[in-house]
Amino acid sequence: MAGCSSGKRSYVSEAIAVEALIEAHVQFDYGNRSGPIAVYPCDECGQFHLTSTGSINKKLEQFIADGTLQKLRTASKWSGKWR
Repeated sequence: MAGCSSGKRSYVSEAIAVEALIEAHVQFDYGNRSGPIAVYPCDECGQFHLTSTGSINKKLEQFIADGTLQKLRTASKWSGKWR
């Protein structure tokens, strides 16, 4: 993760940004259509940022629809209890 003059967190690849997007939804348990929902390439730094505008990321949408996101949240909560 590198910095950007925009002040946003930057990710060197789209795949890493998508993983960060999903992890954000696991950790912060955002409600329906709140929080970041997509990633985009930055014109300033050439890397990727998370955004709460635009169309929802396909992988995030799939994880919500098929229950994977909820399973990841549950696993994360249980994992934290054993630390």
